[in-house]
Amino acid sequence: MGELTPTARWTITQPWRGLFGVAVTVGYAFLITTIFDLKTFNGYFTLLIMSFVPILVMVGMGWQRGTYPSTEGLQQPWRGMLLTAFVVLIGVIASYVILNFLSRGAAQPFTNVYAITVVITTFFLVIAFGLWPFNKLSLGASGWLTLLLAYVLMWYLLKLFFSFDLLSFPTGEYLSSVKAVPFYTQGGPLAPFADIAPSGFFRWECAIAFYFWMLIFLFVFAALDMWPLHKFPGIMKQPVLGIVLVIICVVLSAIAWGIGVSALKIEPLKFMLYGVCFLYGLLMMMVMFQMWPGRALPAPGAGFVNILIAIVIGIIAYYAYKAFAVWHFGDAGLKYPNNVFVLANMMLGLTFPAWACYGDIWDFWPLPPTPPPPDSPSPE
Repeated sequence: MGELTPTARWTITQPWRGLFGVAVTVGYAFLITTIFDLKTFNGYFTLLIMSFVPILVMVGMGWQRGTYPSTEGLQQPWRGMLLTAFVVLIGVIASYVILNFLSRGAAQPFTNVYAITVVITTFFLVIAFGLWPFNKLSLGASGWLTLLLAYVLMWYLLKLFFSFDLLSFPTGEYLSSVKAVPFYTQGGPLAPFADIAPSGFFRWECAIAFYFWMLIFLFVFAALDMWPLHKFPGIMKQPVLGIVLVIICVVLSAIAWGIGVSALKIEPLKFMLYGVCFLYGLLMMMVMFQMWPGRALPAPGAGFVNILIAIVIGIIAYYAYKAFAVWHFGDAGLKYPNNVFVLANMMLGLTFPAWACYGDIWDFWPLPPTPPPPDSPSPE
């Protein structure tokens, strides 16, 4: 009978399908935000929602080449319900472990930063390395071991490179007469937890901003279908591709840092937030609009068109989310660094997972299933 039911063209074509998905997911993100006060939203809730993302990335990207976990024979919305419950279960377990084994039962800034950076590490292991060195194992084993590696590796990287001793830019300005103030070190508000907080080589604000910009450039390569690297078959093998991408992303992040922070004197967390806005726009183009309208063009033009559109979307999103946050939390509460993390969490902690869940797991239900993509023009 379904074959006899006419399907409205807008439900299966872009941009209308994407606009519908954006309306549903952004509305969901705003609605969820209204439930929480500022302290809870930037506290345990941040840890919880960030703990959903690594397993969601694995379900949507790492395991997309197979049917793990198996939902064979299930139609929507039952498939979406089952996979969503699976993601929530794993995320809750991960947040519980972090909260009780690394954070003494209290959501803290350093554990929230840890959860955020685990997401970044997971993306690198999935996109850049293609689940290497576990990619020869079974589908389930490769995914679970990659997730475990992301959590363990990032914990050691956090201990090595991130220092939470000080709040380095208490006014939110790079150039300020107010010097760094104690954060986890003696005299700081979180001094009782100083023995468990990482005290690595770099100020935590700088480390997370630099690492996040590495992620931005990784997604730029993904949007460009790995152009120009795909022209070199010797590079497009693991672990060579992953290593090359990491090196390039480090170099590009350093260049961006030199321009944004060193030259323009943008405070590191604000510099990260500008990157969050751009990545928000790029992920919207990739997940919700499925690379429309650029996909009609030959590569790499397709990617560059969507990157330019993503910049515009990011600017609009910044002001829209900021207005909503001020309306809900109040301008007085959105002082540095709360203002940065509220907007970042709303954009990439709530909205992006909603996109990934609605687009990959629910397949835009109740709209018809996504039709096979048209043949894309060959890359030059």
